[in-house]
Amino acid sequence: MISSKRAVACAIILTCLVGSPALAADTTSGDLVISKAWSRATPGGAKVAGGYLTIENRGDAPERLQAASAIHALRTEIHEMTVNDGIMTMRPLDKGLVIAPGQVITLAPGGGHLMFIGLDVPLHAGDQMPVKLSFERAGDVNVTLDVQAMGAQAPASTESTAATEPAHRAEQATAVPPAATSDADESFFTHLHAEKAMANVTVSPGRAGPVEIAIQLEDANELPLSADAVAVTLGNPEHGVAPITANAERISHDQWRVRMSAPLSGR
Repeated sequence: MISSKRAVACAIILTCLVGSPALAADTTSGDLVISKAWSRATPGGAKVAGGYLTIENRGDAPERLQAASAIHALRTEIHEMTVNDGIMTMRPLDKGLVIAPGQVITLAPGGGHLMFIGLDVPLHAGDQMPVKLSFERAGDVNVTLDVQAMGAQAPASTESTAATEPAHRAEQATAVPPAATSDADESFFTHLHAEKAMANVTVSPGRAGPVEIAIQLEDANELPLSADAVAVTLGNPEHGVAPITANAERISHDQWRVRMSAPLSGR
């Protein structure tokens, strides 16, 4: 649970650096047309970014986006956003994203998107990042994501000038399970996403016992989020572990840290 009462500005995204502010041309592969591929500039230290694009299936057979990858991300996931009991949550589509014949699907902020996890470089407005999309029928298709400014709502040619609403209420976030680690003492990273708040969380070490949890807060537009207080709760009802809560200390504007004892390793 992240309690927030003020939002300020910053960002999140993904790419491979070739400086060019112009929008990339549409990419065609067989019956597929991929357009408006873009991302946002990231603040320093950000390890997660979103990727957005439009996929049109002009064929007479369904197509499936099975996976995606980027050279500057440890892993890439295809996410959808759903609302359960009034709370927006994010989950990876393990079986991919189906595009029906004649259908146009747009991945955009606040909806389905690509999530790049474990970025090893910051992204700057004007950069471009190569991303490989793997389709069931069309095979691998290489596209280029144009990095827009922090907090951008759309590619430069269609961006809205509407103001972004700040976050004013507590948000419950659902975690995306972290990747498995081969070393029990190795830190692991995960991303929490709700309707108006997100958190990039690093747990060190990734095992049961004393741990340090670093938290970077962002608003729905991937801009730095200022909170009055942050509390971290660990628990696992499936294993009979009751919730344990500790208050985090502020490290900087959007950075928090808490030391506590993890009852179990993993999610």
